[in-house]
Amino acid sequence: MIRKTTFFSTLILLISFNAFSFQQKGIPEQVDLISKLTGHSAIQGTTVLHDRHALESRKIVAEFLKDQLSEFIDQVEIENYSETGNNVVGTIMATTKTDEWVILGAHFDSVKDSPGANDNASGTALVYSVAKHIADLNTRKYNVKIVFFDEEERGLIGSKAYANKLKEENFNIVSVHTIDQMGWDDDGDRAFELEMPTEELKNHYLQVAKDFGFDFPIHMSKVTSTDHRSFRNVGFNATGLTEEYVNKDTTPHYHKSTDTFETINFEYLKTITDYVKKVFEELLK
Repeated sequence: MIRKTTFFSTLILLISFNAFSFQQKGIPEQVDLISKLTGHSAIQGTTVLHDRHALESRKIVAEFLKDQLSEFIDQVEIENYSETGNNVVGTIMATTKTDEWVILGAHFDSVKDSPGANDNASGTALVYSVAKHIADLNTRKYNVKIVFFDEEERGLIGSKAYANKLKEENFNIVSVHTIDQMGWDDDGDRAFELEMPTEELKNHYLQVAKDFGFDFPIHMSKVTSTDHRSFRNVGFNATGLTEEYVNKDTTPHYHKSTDTFETINFEYLKTITDYVKKVFEELLK
Protein backbone atom coordinates (compact mmCIF):
# COMPACT_ATOMS: atom_id res chain seq x y z
CA MET A 1 0.00 0.00 0.00
CA ILE A 2 2.83 2.38 0.85
CA ARG A 3 4.57 1.56 -2.42
CA LYS A 4 1.38 2.11 -4.43
CA THR A 5 0.76 5.49 -2.79
CA THR A 6 4.33 6.55 -3.44
CA PHE A 7 4.13 5.43 -7.07
CA PHE A 8 0.92 7.34 -7.79
CA SER A 9 2.16 10.42 -5.94
CA THR A 10 5.31 10.36 -8.05
CA LEU A 11 3.25 9.89 -11.23
CA ILE A 12 1.04 12.87 -10.40
CA LEU A 13 4.08 15.02 -9.67
CA LEU A 14 5.66 13.94 -12.97
CA ILE A 15 2.52 14.81 -14.94
CA SER A 16 2.27 18.17 -13.18
CA PHE A 17 5.94 18.90 -13.90
CA ASN A 18 5.55 18.03 -17.60
CA ALA A 19 2.44 20.22 -17.88
CA PHE A 20 4.27 23.11 -16.19
CA SER A 21 7.24 22.62 -18.53
CA PHE A 22 5.02 22.85 -21.60
CA GLN A 23 3.35 25.97 -20.18
CA GLN A 24 6.72 27.63 -19.63
CA LYS A 25 7.63 27.03 -23.28
CA GLY A 26 4.28 28.25 -24.59
CA ILE A 27 2.94 31.67 -25.56
CA PRO A 28 1.75 33.38 -22.33
CA GLU A 29 -1.41 34.80 -23.91
CA GLN A 30 -2.38 31.30 -25.08
CA VAL A 31 -1.75 29.79 -21.64
CA ASP A 32 -3.95 32.49 -20.10
CA LEU A 33 -6.72 32.17 -22.70
CA ILE A 34 -6.96 28.39 -22.44
CA SER A 35 -6.85 28.58 -18.65
CA LYS A 36 -9.91 30.84 -18.64
CA LEU A 37 -11.83 28.94 -21.32
CA THR A 38 -11.40 25.61 -19.53
CA GLY A 39 -12.24 26.65 -15.98
CA HIS A 40 -8.67 26.32 -14.81
CA SER A 41 -8.99 29.96 -13.77
CA ALA A 42 -11.90 32.42 -13.62
CA ILE A 43 -13.01 33.85 -16.95
CA GLN A 44 -14.46 36.99 -15.35
CA GLY A 45 -14.70 37.96 -11.70
CA THR A 46 -15.42 34.76 -9.81
CA THR A 47 -17.06 33.01 -12.78
CA VAL A 48 -15.41 29.67 -13.54
CA LEU A 49 -16.62 27.65 -16.52
CA HIS A 50 -17.52 23.97 -16.15
CA ASP A 51 -17.77 23.57 -19.92
CA ARG A 52 -18.77 25.64 -22.95
CA HIS A 53 -21.91 23.71 -23.79
CA ALA A 54 -24.90 25.47 -22.23
CA LEU A 55 -26.20 28.66 -23.86
CA GLU A 56 -25.40 30.75 -20.78
CA SER A 57 -21.77 29.58 -20.77
CA ARG A 58 -21.39 30.15 -24.50
CA LYS A 59 -22.73 33.70 -24.17
CA ILE A 60 -20.14 34.41 -21.47
CA VAL A 61 -17.41 33.04 -23.74
CA ALA A 62 -18.61 35.04 -26.74
CA GLU A 63 -18.48 38.29 -24.75
CA PHE A 64 -15.06 37.36 -23.41
CA LEU A 65 -13.67 36.64 -26.89
CA LYS A 66 -15.17 39.86 -28.23
CA ASP A 67 -13.37 41.79 -25.49
CA GLN A 68 -10.10 39.98 -26.22
CA LEU A 69 -10.23 40.73 -29.95
CA SER A 70 -11.29 44.34 -29.31
CA GLU A 71 -7.90 44.99 -27.72
CA PHE A 72 -6.30 45.01 -31.19
CA ILE A 73 -9.17 44.95 -33.74
CA ASP A 74 -11.38 48.01 -34.12
CA GLN A 75 -14.42 46.23 -35.55
CA VAL A 76 -15.58 43.23 -33.52
CA GLU A 77 -19.18 42.03 -33.33
CA ILE A 78 -21.19 39.22 -31.84
CA GLU A 79 -23.39 38.00 -34.68
CA ASN A 80 -26.53 36.37 -33.35
CA TYR A 81 -27.67 33.91 -36.03
CA SER A 82 -30.38 32.13 -34.01
CA GLU A 83 -31.94 31.94 -30.56
CA THR A 84 -29.17 29.59 -29.48
CA GLY A 85 -26.09 30.71 -31.43
CA ASN A 86 -23.62 33.59 -31.51
CA ASN A 87 -20.50 33.85 -33.66
CA VAL A 88 -17.78 36.34 -32.73
CA VAL A 89 -16.46 38.18 -35.80
CA GLY A 90 -13.52 40.56 -36.05
CA THR A 91 -12.74 42.52 -39.22
CA ILE A 92 -9.18 43.48 -40.18
CA MET A 93 -9.12 45.57 -43.33
CA ALA A 94 -6.45 45.33 -46.02
CA THR A 95 -3.84 48.08 -46.19
CA THR A 96 -4.85 48.75 -49.80
CA LYS A 97 -8.46 48.83 -50.99
CA THR A 98 -9.82 45.46 -52.15
CA ASP A 99 -13.04 43.45 -52.10
CA GLU A 100 -11.20 40.15 -51.50
CA TRP A 101 -11.39 38.36 -48.14
CA VAL A 102 -9.59 35.64 -46.20
CA ILE A 103 -11.30 33.87 -43.29
CA LEU A 104 -9.52 32.44 -40.23
CA GLY A 105 -11.63 30.71 -37.61
CA ALA A 106 -12.11 28.14 -34.86
CA HIS A 107 -15.08 26.95 -32.84
CA PHE A 108 -15.23 27.93 -29.17
CA ASP A 109 -17.95 25.62 -27.81
CA SER A 110 -17.41 22.24 -26.16
CA VAL A 111 -19.45 19.14 -25.51
CA LYS A 112 -21.33 18.80 -22.22
CA ASP A 113 -19.21 18.16 -19.12
CA SER A 114 -15.92 18.61 -20.98
CA PRO A 115 -13.60 21.57 -20.29
CA GLY A 116 -12.73 21.35 -23.99
CA ALA A 117 -9.07 22.26 -23.65
CA ASN A 118 -7.90 20.58 -26.82
CA ASP A 119 -11.35 20.63 -28.44
CA ASN A 120 -11.24 23.47 -29.05
CA ALA A 121 -9.70 26.00 -26.70
CA SER A 122 -6.39 25.14 -28.39
CA GLY A 123 -7.70 26.14 -31.83
CA THR A 124 -9.30 29.27 -30.38
CA ALA A 125 -5.98 30.29 -28.82
CA LEU A 126 -4.11 29.71 -32.08
CA VAL A 127 -6.55 31.85 -34.04
CA TYR A 128 -6.38 34.58 -31.38
CA SER A 129 -2.57 34.80 -31.56
CA VAL A 130 -2.48 34.72 -35.36
CA ALA A 131 -5.18 37.41 -35.50
CA LYS A 132 -3.06 39.61 -33.25
CA HIS A 133 -0.11 39.10 -35.60
CA ILE A 134 -2.19 39.86 -38.70
CA ALA A 135 -3.48 43.10 -37.18
CA ASP A 136 0.12 44.20 -36.62
CA LEU A 137 1.32 43.56 -40.19
CA ASN A 138 2.38 46.57 -42.25
CA THR A 139 1.01 45.02 -45.45
CA ARG A 140 -2.25 43.13 -45.96
CA LYS A 141 -3.42 42.74 -49.55
CA TYR A 142 -6.65 41.01 -48.46
CA ASN A 143 -9.29 41.90 -45.91
CA VAL A 144 -9.48 39.34 -43.10
CA LYS A 145 -12.36 38.03 -41.01
CA ILE A 146 -11.44 36.43 -37.68
CA VAL A 147 -14.33 34.21 -36.61
CA PHE A 148 -14.98 32.20 -33.46
CA PHE A 149 -17.80 29.80 -34.33
CA ASP A 150 -20.51 28.71 -31.94
CA GLU A 151 -22.28 25.32 -31.89
CA GLU A 152 -19.77 23.28 -33.88
CA GLU A 153 -20.41 20.39 -31.53
CA ARG A 154 -24.11 20.45 -32.45
CA GLY A 155 -23.49 19.89 -36.14
CA LEU A 156 -21.30 22.77 -37.41
CA ILE A 157 -24.23 25.13 -36.87
CA GLY A 158 -22.23 28.32 -36.31
CA SER A 159 -19.91 27.86 -39.28
CA LYS A 160 -22.82 26.87 -41.53
CA ALA A 161 -24.63 30.06 -40.58
CA TYR A 162 -21.55 32.16 -41.25
CA ALA A 163 -20.69 30.45 -44.55
CA ASN A 164 -24.26 30.94 -45.78
CA LYS A 165 -24.14 34.60 -44.72
CA LEU A 166 -20.97 35.17 -46.75
CA LYS A 167 -22.51 33.42 -49.74
CA GLU A 168 -25.77 35.36 -49.55
CA GLU A 169 -23.93 38.67 -49.25
CA ASN A 170 -21.68 37.83 -52.23
CA PHE A 171 -18.38 38.09 -50.40
CA ASN A 172 -15.37 37.56 -52.65
CA ILE A 173 -13.61 34.85 -50.64
CA VAL A 174 -9.98 33.99 -51.46
CA SER A 175 -9.62 31.23 -48.86
CA VAL A 176 -10.92 29.90 -45.55
CA HIS A 177 -8.74 28.35 -42.84
CA THR A 178 -10.22 26.69 -39.73
CA ILE A 179 -8.39 25.25 -36.71
CA ASP A 180 -9.70 22.40 -34.56
CA GLN A 181 -7.58 20.58 -31.93
CA MET A 182 -3.97 21.67 -31.88
CA GLY A 183 -2.67 20.82 -28.42
CA TRP A 184 -1.46 17.20 -28.51
CA ASP A 185 1.87 15.87 -29.78
CA ASP A 186 2.73 12.71 -27.88
CA ASP A 187 5.56 11.59 -30.17
CA GLY A 188 7.18 15.03 -30.30
CA ASP A 189 7.47 15.24 -34.10
CA ARG A 190 5.44 18.52 -34.23
CA ALA A 191 3.43 17.17 -37.18
CA PHE A 192 -0.06 18.32 -38.11
CA GLU A 193 -2.68 17.60 -40.77
CA LEU A 194 -4.22 19.72 -43.50
CA GLU A 195 -7.81 18.63 -44.04
CA MET A 196 -9.18 18.59 -47.59
CA PRO A 197 -6.94 21.38 -48.94
CA THR A 198 -7.30 22.48 -52.53
CA GLU A 199 -4.10 22.10 -54.54
CA GLU A 200 -3.57 25.86 -54.24
CA LEU A 201 -3.79 25.85 -50.45
CA LYS A 202 -1.74 22.67 -50.12
CA ASN A 203 1.06 24.20 -52.21
CA HIS A 204 1.01 27.43 -50.19
CA TYR A 205 1.32 25.67 -46.84
CA LEU A 206 4.09 23.37 -48.08
CA GLN A 207 6.01 26.22 -49.73
CA VAL A 208 5.97 28.32 -46.55
CA ALA A 209 7.28 25.37 -44.55
CA LYS A 210 10.08 24.85 -47.07
CA ASP A 211 11.02 28.51 -47.43
CA PHE A 212 11.18 29.24 -43.72
CA GLY A 213 12.68 26.03 -42.37
CA PHE A 214 9.68 24.48 -40.65
CA ASP A 215 10.86 20.89 -40.81
CA PHE A 216 7.93 19.04 -39.25
CA PRO A 217 5.77 16.60 -41.23
CA ILE A 218 2.62 18.03 -42.86
CA HIS A 219 0.10 15.32 -43.69
CA MET A 220 -2.96 15.62 -45.94
CA SER A 221 -6.27 14.12 -44.83
CA LYS A 222 -9.83 13.81 -46.08
CA VAL A 223 -11.47 14.55 -42.73
CA THR A 224 -14.67 16.57 -43.18
CA SER A 225 -16.12 16.53 -39.68
CA THR A 226 -15.32 20.09 -38.66
CA ASP A 227 -15.95 23.71 -39.68
CA HIS A 228 -14.05 23.87 -42.98
CA ARG A 229 -16.74 21.64 -44.51
CA SER A 230 -19.37 24.37 -44.09
CA PHE A 231 -17.42 26.66 -46.40
CA ARG A 232 -16.54 24.09 -49.03
CA ASN A 233 -20.20 23.11 -49.18
CA VAL A 234 -21.09 26.58 -50.46
CA GLY A 235 -18.21 26.68 -52.92
CA PHE A 236 -15.40 28.41 -51.02
CA ASN A 237 -11.71 27.47 -51.12
CA ALA A 238 -11.27 26.05 -47.60
CA THR A 239 -9.07 23.80 -45.49
CA GLY A 240 -8.84 22.70 -41.87
CA LEU A 241 -5.77 22.33 -39.65
CA THR A 242 -5.49 19.85 -36.80
CA GLU A 243 -3.03 17.70 -34.88
CA GLU A 244 -2.45 14.17 -36.17
CA TYR A 245 -6.05 12.99 -35.99
CA VAL A 246 -5.82 10.47 -38.84
CA ASN A 247 -2.23 9.51 -38.00
CA LYS A 248 -3.29 8.58 -34.45
CA ASP A 249 -1.25 11.12 -32.48
CA THR A 250 -4.30 12.91 -31.16
CA THR A 251 -5.65 13.54 -27.70
CA PRO A 252 -7.07 10.50 -25.87
CA HIS A 253 -9.27 12.96 -23.94
CA TYR A 254 -11.52 13.80 -26.90
CA HIS A 255 -15.03 14.73 -25.71
CA LYS A 256 -14.23 13.65 -22.15
CA SER A 257 -14.19 15.36 -18.77
CA THR A 258 -10.42 14.81 -18.83
CA ASP A 259 -9.88 17.24 -21.73
CA THR A 260 -8.36 19.71 -19.27
CA PHE A 261 -5.89 22.58 -19.26
CA GLU A 262 -3.15 20.30 -17.92
CA THR A 263 -3.24 18.07 -21.02
CA ILE A 264 -2.29 20.83 -23.48
CA ASN A 265 1.18 20.74 -25.01
CA PHE A 266 1.72 24.51 -25.17
CA GLU A 267 5.15 24.11 -26.75
CA TYR A 268 3.59 22.26 -29.70
CA LEU A 269 0.79 24.84 -29.92
CA LYS A 270 3.40 27.62 -30.06
CA THR A 271 5.29 25.85 -32.87
CA ILE A 272 2.21 25.54 -35.07
CA THR A 273 1.09 29.06 -34.17
CA ASP A 274 4.43 30.50 -35.30
CA TYR A 275 4.10 28.57 -38.55
CA VAL A 276 0.53 29.73 -39.23
CA LYS A 277 1.60 33.32 -38.56
CA LYS A 278 4.13 32.93 -41.35
CA VAL A 279 1.53 31.27 -43.61
CA PHE A 280 -0.66 34.36 -43.26
CA GLU A 281 2.23 36.80 -43.61
CA GLU A 282 3.02 35.26 -46.99
CA LEU A 283 -0.62 34.99 -48.00
CA LEU A 284 -1.27 38.66 -47.27
CA LYS A 285 1.89 40.07 -48.91
